[in-house]
Amino acid sequence: MNYYKTTFRSELALIPTIARVLAVIGFFIPPIGLLGLAPHYIPHDLPPHPALVAISIFTGLFLAIVILLVGYVNADSKRRGMNSLLWTLLVIFIPKALGFLAYFLLRKPLNMGCPKCGNTIGSDFRFCPKCGYAIAPVCAQCGRAINRDFLCCPYCGKQVAATV
Repeated sequence: MNYYKTTFRSELALIPTIARVLAVIGFFIPPIGLLGLAPHYIPHDLPPHPALVAISIFTGLFLAIVILLVGYVNADSKRRGMNSLLWTLLVIFIPKALGFLAYFLLRKPLNMGCPKCGNTIGSDFRFCPKCGYAIAPVCAQCGRAINRDFLCCPYCGKQVAATV
């Protein structure tokens, strides 16, 4: 059962518009500062112009990627039913990308919808709390998970009642 067919494009669509705008602004701040303002205020001790261009572009790209990742963590944590403010602040203030690493290691699985009523339920639920639909049907005799099309339980051999 794969309820979580996501694509890279659908994951990128999670990033809020404000984060995209801030990423574009963040990309242009280092080049403006290093190429436009720094030569006027610090005329000496600057690297050669090609190196300064490369440094400003890589710094802007890094800043834009960090801003987009913070936006993604904020939206993804909301989608997974986690505290989005807490995780956003953690990824911002924990240094050296440890906050991002912690988020991606500790995040909850995606919630799914009940096939019968559409209620949002946790990925580890066996039954829908709203309508009682058996998400992962179990044998009434031994309690092990079975498929819906089984006529008898493969573990205890008992006849399986018709599932809802």
